[in-house]
Amino acid sequence: MSDKAATIYDVARAAGVSIATVSRVMSGGSVSAASRQKVETAMREMSYVPSPAATHKTRKAGTGRLAMVLSELTNPYFAAMAAGAEKEARRNGYALQIYTVNLKNGDAEAVIDRIIEQRPEGALLVGGIVDNREACSRESFLRLQRAMPLVTIGPRIDDLRSINITSDLSLSVRKSISHLYALGHRRIAFIGGTSDVRSSSIRERAFYDEMDRLGLPVDRSLHAETGFIPQDGEICVSKLFARLSPGELPTALIAINDLVALGAMRQLQRMGLTVPDDVAIIGCDNQFFTPYLNPPLTTVDLHPEEHGRNAVSELIAAGGGSIVPYSQISECSLIVRESCGAGLGYRRLD
Repeated sequence: MSDKAATIYDVARAAGVSIATVSRVMSGGSVSAASRQKVETAMREMSYVPSPAATHKTRKAGTGRLAMVLSELTNPYFAAMAAGAEKEARRNGYALQIYTVNLKNGDAEAVIDRIIEQRPEGALLVGGIVDNREACSRESFLRLQRAMPLVTIGPRIDDLRSINITSDLSLSVRKSISHLYALGHRRIAFIGGTSDVRSSSIRERAFYDEMDRLGLPVDRSLHAETGFIPQDGEICVSKLFARLSPGELPTALIAINDLVALGAMRQLQRMGLTVPDDVAIIGCDNQFFTPYLNPPLTTVDLHPEEHGRNAVSELIAAGGGSIVPYSQISECSLIVRESCGAGLGYRRLD
């Protein structure tokens, strides 16, 4: 180190943790024992001494408000994320203002202008405004970036100076395929999503790559793209099973999310097919209703509430000032339930 006094950013880099983690260690917040030890070691080695007076001055001068922008609250995935963000904000004495954007009406830029006028201490962007390629102009993002610290949850936006938090979406698909493969499935279909949503494209590429890696048929007819709601799951299954001959039908489905899986299960039931005996199915998001379906749905947990908490922690640590942009990629968890017939063990389904 040079003679220049170390900053919180230097400590975070040396400890290999986020700035929010350093902030929580200094404030006595909840962090893992390993992270706390790394931060405390880095602080000692750098002779870093936080300035309570400076911290108090910055906080007092701020608005005590943060903004969260998302495309919908009706989806339980985003509701869980908002709940985590709001809880963390409230725990730290901040108010979280939630703004919803209607992507069909193209009002994202107007919402961004409103946030810039109201000057919160930071903004969190989630869902379609981050994920949809046409949701918002680059100029609007840059205006917001110049006005306040930003955290985005979803695929990283190129050239945007923000802290980016995302789940490993490719891994979510690989874990799903590996689970089905271990149970004997070889004809696996991917249903839901749309090509204009970047997270859908990431999962679709991962699907084809993993199928190819396992030597399974990379058959474009085994992908049905429709959308993200239960009706889309119904449509996917109807289209998929109508266009394939009996010998070509999939024995397992991977849905873009739990809502699509819900609709797919309903349509399979209408067609006289049972889950998992005739068709296995895996969702994504681990939404609250998944354990209560019949059968309970195997799914991937992307930990949205944790993302919301971490995002707000990063904004609070920034204190309305500048940030050091970086990407935080979180591992997902496969939640195994009965919809794939795991209890039945390996079966020959060729």
